[in-house]
Amino acid sequence: MRLRGLWQIVASWLFIIGYGVFSSVVMVLTLGLLSRWLSPLLLRFWGRTMLRLAGITYEVQGAEYVQADEMKIVPFNHGSLLDAFVVTAVMPPGAVAALKREAIYYPVLGLAVYLLGLLLIDRGSSAKARRTMDKAGARMAKERLTVFIAPEGTRGLDGELLPFKKGVMHLALASHAPIVPMLIDGAYALHPPGQVTSTPGHLVIRFLPPRPTTGLTAETVAAETESLHALYVTELLRLRADRRAVAGT
Repeated sequence: MRLRGLWQIVASWLFIIGYGVFSSVVMVLTLGLLSRWLSPLLLRFWGRTMLRLAGITYEVQGAEYVQADEMKIVPFNHGSLLDAFVVTAVMPPGAVAALKREAIYYPVLGLAVYLLGLLLIDRGSSAKARRTMDKAGARMAKERLTVFIAPEGTRGLDGELLPFKKGVMHLALASHAPIVPMLIDGAYALHPPGQVTSTPGHLVIRFLPPRPTTGLTAETVAAETESLHALYVTELLRLRADRRAVAGT
């Protein structure tokens, strides 16, 4: 392993552990009263610092679609460990990320995950997952939350988009929040699954216009999930073509 890779691992883990403890203490001292504003602020600093340590730069397109302080669902394509840092780096006020419930059992980090109010998702039976989404929808409405969630459920091993699970649409059905698609391009190439450290480089984040969900019903969840997947296939190809065109000029 090269010296830079070793430095990246050591510096990243020292920061993760130290900042996890710091964030937990801050949330306890404030009694969670400022969590809607404070949690995204703490997470943004964490995500941006982790990207800097990895030597990753990024640009955001369509940021105006996600900045409004109102309830919305932001699905993102998930192909890299870097996605966790990217998502938190661009979090607007009133935002949380959805992640697997098992994360609360991670040493040090689990406590921070719990205290920061991240949305914990059960990945067991479909009935349990559906109940989780119903509770999440109620919390979204109560706190006017923006929720970032990976519709693939896990990372793909080859950089290709995996089939979407129905969680995003169930969350939309429970909350009636609009969906703001988030595209991430470049993360897989810089840190694919199985790679220990990140390759320094540049990635692009593109937010698409909101998709209303007021007409969504339980009967149309499956069709709308397929429609969202098809949109991602098309728009990721468009984003990559745009990047090649810019690089060629």
